[in-house]
Amino acid sequence: MSTNLVLISGVLSKHELRYTPKGTPLLEVSLIGKRAIGENLLFFRTDLTFYGKLAENWANQLVGGQAYQAMGRLVYESWEADGVKGSRLRIVGEELFKLENADVREEEKGPVLFGAENRVILSGGLTADPEIRQTSLKTPVARASLGFSSWDSSAGQARSHYIELEAWRDLAVQFAGLKKGSQLLLEGSLKTEVWEDRETKTKRFKRVLEVQRVTPLARIRSTEHNPEKPQVVGTRAKTKTRAA
Repeated sequence: MSTNLVLISGVLSKHELRYTPKGTPLLEVSLIGKRAIGENLLFFRTDLTFYGKLAENWANQLVGGQAYQAMGRLVYESWEADGVKGSRLRIVGEELFKLENADVREEEKGPVLFGAENRVILSGGLTADPEIRQTSLKTPVARASLGFSSWDSSAGQARSHYIELEAWRDLAVQFAGLKKGSQLLLEGSLKTEVWEDRETKTKRFKRVLEVQRVTPLARIRSTEHNPEKPQVVGTRAKTKTRAA
């Protein structure tokens, strides 16, 4: 399976416990913070979903304004309703911790965690050749899509996921040499793009991975023999007999 790890920290702005039609507890959590980009701090808000009995227990313990660290994975969901197709990337949380001595500061819209973490580590393959362009300021930017997989224990099978990538400057130049199917290990931060649908005049949202590090990968081909059972070549066992 592919690498699929999400690390998010922030101040709890809201949380809501619901139940699926099958009765599974579902806890939706929103964390807000400011992550460091060089000498600047960029505000972000991230929504995560936790499932199961732990989610039910946490719902009674979480405190608004408290800083938390969450760990989870990305899950791609797609559907079709009334002939209209839709998709989204959900962050499924797996661990949640309270942060002690966190740098929480009061701002106009409420408390924010300064120096918050927004980090994603993924491995997978490009679904198409990257598109490279330049901004009006001649800054290179690359757009691409990464396909990756994870094991769905509830369904007993692997699931495919997809995420759009965005890389700037020197990283964009690295994408220029990549092709469809290129295997990569990526590290970056999630950001949400917002736009208005021209037909429905409604707001649309899309999660994108802003790439901060890219490492090309090459698969190691397996040999015909089992590497765990080394072959012995050019030797023959000898036995000695003893007179009775």
